[in-house]
Amino acid sequence: MARLNRPVHKDNSVDSALYVSGGSSSFLTSISSSIRKYKYENGRRYHAFRDGEYVMPNDEEEQDRMDLLHHVFLLILGGELFVSPIERNGLQRVLDLGTGTGIWAIDFAECVPLPVLFASRFLPIKLTREKSIPISGSRGTPPNCVFEIDDYEAEWSYNRPFDFIHGRELLGCINDYDRFFRQAFTNLRSGGYFEMQSFKAELYSDDGSLDKAEMTRKWVDLLQDSSNKFGKSMLDMDNWKDRMVKVGFTQVNCRIDKIPLGPWAKDRKKKEIGAYMQAEQLQAIPSYTYRLFSHILGWSKTEIEVLIAGLRSELLDQSIHQYGNMYFVYGRKP
Repeated sequence: MARLNRPVHKDNSVDSALYVSGGSSSFLTSISSSIRKYKYENGRRYHAFRDGEYVMPNDEEEQDRMDLLHHVFLLILGGELFVSPIERNGLQRVLDLGTGTGIWAIDFAECVPLPVLFASRFLPIKLTREKSIPISGSRGTPPNCVFEIDDYEAEWSYNRPFDFIHGRELLGCINDYDRFFRQAFTNLRSGGYFEMQSFKAELYSDDGSLDKAEMTRKWVDLLQDSSNKFGKSMLDMDNWKDRMVKVGFTQVNCRIDKIPLGPWAKDRKKKEIGAYMQAEQLQAIPSYTYRLFSHILGWSKTEIEVLIAGLRSELLDQSIHQYGNMYFVYGRKP
């Protein structure tokens, strides 16, 4: 896979010539025009940069979904951004892979006093729109936060190791997990941590009520099948721990949280998480469905929309107590 050229800065403060920090808009002159070009399919907007390697849209609806999911993660983790046993004050370099709208990186950077580098496969979605450049202060980009354009599936060539590497919701975005984990291991300092967080594309019910959700069960099967054919599985979470141990990580832990998709749980916290997760899933269904089903399975727009309508109806049916598993896997470089 091709990648962008990334000359190293003389001061070694950042590793890329293409970056944005402190709310500056000067980066726009440095970015290839392809970064701001888009493709439109089925009423959704997609990256034209590395077209065909990423199935998710990047429009305003998808941005809202990503920020909503970030809120769900905060609820699940009690306001924390990670589960690894790290000390924020000891961090000098942090790498966030994928980064979405940049909200995790911005939240994290506001909690640490030292310069921190955050990199993403694509420039954070909100930074690619000229009218939406963050400005310092409020919820703008903190001065110790740098975003850069890169491809985490290509060879990593950072000149200095990181203290913490984080990847969230990268399911369906990685072709070779062994290579991916190996590069994360190589680019960590000794004693540094690597953490992956993701919702598995599999749904369950403990009372058999998912049996009534015929469209949902069909969708999950087709989603798994199409992502496998695409070459980027959405079901590898159960293998992450063993893969991390294989490349050399120690103290590897896998935490799995049961997440309701709807406000049906009796527990108050689970009910709140379920309500937000239901809202997020209503947006996630078309995001995950359109490209995979049309490009990989050959479905028409009409067929996809009929399926989506059925999925939304079943998701809103409170007699169907469906839930999924959220994975938090982390390990330490000895």
